[in-house]
Amino acid sequence: MTHTADSPAPTRRIARERLARKREKVRAGAAAMRRETFHAGMWATRAPVWMWPALLVITGIGAALRLFRLDFPHRLIFDETYYVKDGYSVFNFGYERSWPDKADDSFNAGDPSVIESTPEYVVHPPLGKWLIGWGIDLFGADDSFGWRFTVAIIGTLTIFLLGVIAWKLFRSAFFACVAAGLLAIDGEHFVHSRTSLLDIVLMAFVLLAFFFILLDREQVTKRLASWTRSTTKSPSTPTFAEVAPTPESNPSKTTSTSTSTPTEATASSSSDPDEVPSTPSGPGEVPRTFPTKLSESVSSAVPVTEAAPPTAGARRRRQIKSRDVMNFGPRLGVRPWIFAAGISLGLATGVKWSGLYALAVFGILLVLWDVHSRHRAGVVHPWLGMFIRDSIPSFFKLVPIALVTYVACWTGWIRSDDAWDRQWAAENFGWWRVLPEWLDWLPSLAHYHYTAYSFHVGLDSEHPYMSNPWGWIVQWRPTSFYYESYDKGDMGCTVAKCSSAITSVGNPVIWGLAALAVLVCLIVWIIRRDVRPAVILAGLAATWLPWFAYQERTIFTFYTIVMVPFVVLAVTYCLTLVWGRAPGGGVGRAEGGAAGNAGSGSGGSATGISRAANDAASADTLPSNSSSHSGAAAPAGSRKQRFARISAALFARRLSVGLVLVAAILAFAYFWPIYTGEVIPFSAWNNRMWNITWR
Repeated sequence: MTHTADSPAPTRRIARERLARKREKVRAGAAAMRRETFHAGMWATRAPVWMWPALLVITGIGAALRLFRLDFPHRLIFDETYYVKDGYSVFNFGYERSWPDKADDSFNAGDPSVIESTPEYVVHPPLGKWLIGWGIDLFGADDSFGWRFTVAIIGTLTIFLLGVIAWKLFRSAFFACVAAGLLAIDGEHFVHSRTSLLDIVLMAFVLLAFFFILLDREQVTKRLASWTRSTTKSPSTPTFAEVAPTPESNPSKTTSTSTSTPTEATASSSSDPDEVPSTPSGPGEVPRTFPTKLSESVSSAVPVTEAAPPTAGARRRRQIKSRDVMNFGPRLGVRPWIFAAGISLGLATGVKWSGLYALAVFGILLVLWDVHSRHRAGVVHPWLGMFIRDSIPSFFKLVPIALVTYVACWTGWIRSDDAWDRQWAAENFGWWRVLPEWLDWLPSLAHYHYTAYSFHVGLDSEHPYMSNPWGWIVQWRPTSFYYESYDKGDMGCTVAKCSSAITSVGNPVIWGLAALAVLVCLIVWIIRRDVRPAVILAGLAATWLPWFAYQERTIFTFYTIVMVPFVVLAVTYCLTLVWGRAPGGGVGRAEGGAAGNAGSGSGGSATGISRAANDAASADTLPSNSSSHSGAAAPAGSRKQRFARISAALFARRLSVGLVLVAAILAFAYFWPIYTGEVIPFSAWNNRMWNITWR
């Protein structure tokens, strides 16, 4: 090689190569230490048996509250005038048909026959309306209970779902019930569960996708834990720095030192007590590792030949393969929960396009969480490992699946002949004429989406209840769904003036702590490197942050129903921090006691060697090979320690958690009249308008 003035000096190049090898050895050493301390952590624990009936009881109470007087008012309120009638049309005709003026009066009277045969232009996908239409078909178009039945059931199911998600994140059965209970008594979730709008359906599918991502992470962590156990039990595998030839290395010495003798190989491979290794009597005899009787019979019948030692090329290939596994980590298999998440996100987008934000953020979350998991598992190059092993498969399991699911939501429109814009491609000349006949719907659907997007971005008309995303986290301008004023003697009014209102305002206790909870989650994530608050913040980012790009548009606070579960999770996480851990709190771990589970910032998700060691020793994290069965009986000494006295400071912290929960329940009871439209004196309604912007 010719040395030029522009190329570095040979000595400098060699120094750089040596420095790179040293850095690689340091990385490999740190990765090996992480592999030794990595375990499945909180993902290896099982829920106690009592948690499931407790969640069912909370869900049942939530269902009873939501189904009580669900048919009131017996008329379309707020945006039900669009979605209920469209639900009836979609379920019966496959697409939205137009309605004449004052059609609400006929529909309220139970007469939907006034619907016209011409298509209606709508700007939301049809899936949510299909679900609403199913409830209408089940109970009849004249029953307002059926109008809202589907959303009430969906809202109820999300209570149980959030409880399971809280268990997956916090590994505390007590706080799983707390999260489910807080969602059940949140005013915004309650009102949406009793009003036939699309947003709670969107929230349900986004939350379901979030749950599937947690299940995927549990599966991935367990697989990585199994991989680390197999690598730590086997002899150390050379890394790139150890395999790469150096100027000082001698191939002959490397070969001689890395090859064991046949006797050593025999001794190390014999582990069966029935196997008696035979010792060679002479230099020419081959050692045998068969059982004595079998050895005699085989030696008398068939001569034993020595296996050829592996060639240098074979050893080299094995070393490169092992080096690749250590550098980039193992392949993680099919990962079916990513498929499920893709389907859920496609269904969410089939309700409202804002499901696309969740698809983007959750995709990024999968990437970053894969990197984090590989780093903790002792992979030398976790970023490269993610790109090589995970990125492409995960993308095709998530995004195309979501796209196909979304298109499937338009099946009714595709199969129709006279839906809005259905014949646009046939009526306009363009490149799509080369498409086969069975794809003639595709350009028409694309044009429909273009016009709908243009409508959304251009929507800036004034509305009395429009709000700014900055105020959503504190419920600055909640939306009034229904309001009627009555005089004395009307609808049971006993005073001069009464009010009947349905206001989508969140529980003041929960939302009063929401902003602080988000800030605490951010701080704990940065300082303690706890992944759990980061995951909660990712959910908030998917459901809240995108709206800041549309602050000039006509948007409303009731859109925050999609972020309500993540607000509840953030508040619940902060309550676990306040709850603290009693001395010897690990004794309640197998039973899912909150004392042993809550208040930990690690939860098996922190990075770093010292953090992993603390996780292994803490009560909040169990190694994957430890006993974590819910039915496991605790020792007698542990039972006594579980009821040990706690300090006054810890008692005060737990008392404060209890007071917050009691205050949330009382606030829900106090605001019940304006959640359900009860007729109350105007002064009572006015007393519940705690902020002047709520009116």
